[in-house]
Amino acid sequence: MLRLLRTLLFGLWVGSLAGFAFIFAPIAFAHIGPTPQFAATIAANVRALVRVGDWFAIAAAAITLVGKLESRRAAAAIIGCIALAIVMGYVETVAIVPQMERTALLTPAYAALHRESSAVYGTAFLAALAAFIIAARRAR
Repeated sequence: MLRLLRTLLFGLWVGSLAGFAFIFAPIAFAHIGPTPQFAATIAANVRALVRVGDWFAIAAAAITLVGKLESRRAAAAIIGCIALAIVMGYVETVAIVPQMERTALLTPAYAALHRESSAVYGTAFLAALAAFIIAARRAR
């Protein structure tokens, strides 16, 4: 039962990160365009996804630690990936997004922040995905 719950938590977490990056943000950009409303919508979504994702991640980490579902090495790898993803989400929402909100759209400064944001968000996504894959691999 713990494996199933943890798999569900990882799936929701990773799925929401991917859904935002690959579905929501491109559609919002196509329909709203580079406007202040678009930027505000994206910022609000990133903050909400990181906040909810953190709870999913913390619950998955707790299950990993308490449930003793893997070897110590595999559990450490899962926890390390979760920690990296949480830290990257924190950097994204506390350091990068506020700067983006204060920077004019369609400027070189905004483009640089967007590249940084993409790298940080991408790292968080890949770390969450890695935790999911390690947990799924070990569950078999």
